[in-house]
Amino acid sequence: MKYHFIGIGGIGMSGLALHLAAEGNEVYGSNFEENERVEYLRRVGMRIYIGHARENWENPDVVVHTTAVSRGNPELERSISEGVPLLYRMELLRKVIASRNSLSVTGTDGKTTTTAMLSKVMIDAGKDPVVFLGGKSPHLEHGNYRNGEGPIVAEVDESDGFFASFSSLHAIVTNVRGDHLEHYNNSLKNLQAHFHYFAKRITGIFIYNADDEASKRLFGGMGITFGENDGDYRFTKRTCDRTKQSFEVYHGKHSLGRFTLNLPGIHNVYNATAVIAMAAELGIPMDIVKNSLATFKSVDRRFTFRGFSEEKNLYFIDDYAHTPDEIRNTIRGAKESYPDRKIIVVFQPHRYSRLARENGRFAASLKSADAVCVYKLYDAYEKGRYAVSEVEVLEGLKNYGVESYHADDYNDILNWLDSKRDAVVLFLGAGDITEASKLSALKFG
Repeated sequence: MKYHFIGIGGIGMSGLALHLAAEGNEVYGSNFEENERVEYLRRVGMRIYIGHARENWENPDVVVHTTAVSRGNPELERSISEGVPLLYRMELLRKVIASRNSLSVTGTDGKTTTTAMLSKVMIDAGKDPVVFLGGKSPHLEHGNYRNGEGPIVAEVDESDGFFASFSSLHAIVTNVRGDHLEHYNNSLKNLQAHFHYFAKRITGIFIYNADDEASKRLFGGMGITFGENDGDYRFTKRTCDRTKQSFEVYHGKHSLGRFTLNLPGIHNVYNATAVIAMAAELGIPMDIVKNSLATFKSVDRRFTFRGFSEEKNLYFIDDYAHTPDEIRNTIRGAKESYPDRKIIVVFQPHRYSRLARENGRFAASLKSADAVCVYKLYDAYEKGRYAVSEVEVLEGLKNYGVESYHADDYNDILNWLDSKRDAVVLFLGAGDITEASKLSALKFG
């Protein structure tokens, strides 16, 4: 079979492209711009067109696209006019997951790190999994994908309604919060109904967060729980030292032992506890799990160290956190890891619809920082007119009495940082703010 991917450079699309190629199919595609995944796919032999055009065509059997690709796209229009079957990315992932035993991870926050942790445990336990990840992990051969003969471990994106129709054997739901509501008729109840339907289709082990109120309401009595204050699997006695933390996990009254993570933040302990629960239920020995988690390295853009300025005594850390809860957890983790330093943030809002929906929560999540530079919003190709901008975050921070600054470009960010000393600089957001973290480390390092 020959597959044409529209937007092949996306993190989810590129993983599926790698899988189809590994299965012996011919795969090529197009992408709006050059990026790291496009370069990687070319290195492994795929043909990639930059830009979208009717001429980007090699008579495919199937065209794969995302919900972001709409009518008017010349490649989509050509596939329709020539009667070539169309598949959404999530439809294709659903077919792949249904093809063999699978372990799916979904939820609003933490699913990429949880999937990466789970995949490493499965690899270290000799299960030889196929892995689909929504980020780049140093433990996977292709970064966001691994081929294998065993079960599938997949991060399942909840950003649109497709995930509710997945038929996975086992699953973890990290938490349920009101994000991506534009794909659910702006209804939190609609989103929650999709999560409930997803859970009902799990035929094996289902694990969810007992400390998450929405999850308790949605899934109460449906599966196995994890948490700090409640749950079948509970973590306790947590200690922190820089970017290392350790904690003990109990299953009921039985201790499974003490675990170590080379990652900061209590949110990562929640992620790890979910993985420990799944591993225990699958019968994986705890000594393997302990060693696997102790040697786990972070997914790219999850508290990723970019560099250090000796002259200014600044640490530069890049993180994908882009929802209020993720931002709050990341700042909290930084304060635990660096209790003797100021924490300053360079934040980029992601999507107009999210900024409008959160209605002030971003400023509230950032107020514990010592200073914040707010960078121009990344629209993620979002269409439509919204009466909001990143200025809303600035005004909220000023109301909280937090030192704040507005940056229109990378030079503005660098100029702001030039006056800073003796601090940890967090670059937070899901857009192109990551480039600013690299530039800053290069300029001041």
